[in-house]
Amino acid sequence: MKDLSKLGRPIEKMIIVDNLAENFTLQKDNGIFIETWLEDTSCTQLKDMIPLLKQLVVNQVKDVRVTLRSFRDQMARMISQGGSSTLPPIE
Repeated sequence: MKDLSKLGRPIEKMIIVDNLAENFTLQKDNGIFIETWLEDTSCTQLKDMIPLLKQLVVNQVKDVRVTLRSFRDQMARMISQGGSSTLPPIE
């Protein structure tokens, strides 16, 4: 389990990218879940996150937790409506 509060930085500015959902238990809204990629040289999950992370910076997001929650909701809606290969805009 990872505890972002131990880092002494603003919690609203930090993101956990991890392949274990349990690591988000203390700050679930700060987490981005990825599949395990160890020894998979063809994995592009981290690279695929670049557009989302760029949007967070370009939009000067005040609280990543609110934005990531909204993003997850948008992704869930897109998937339930047939999916899309492009990231939804950050609201």
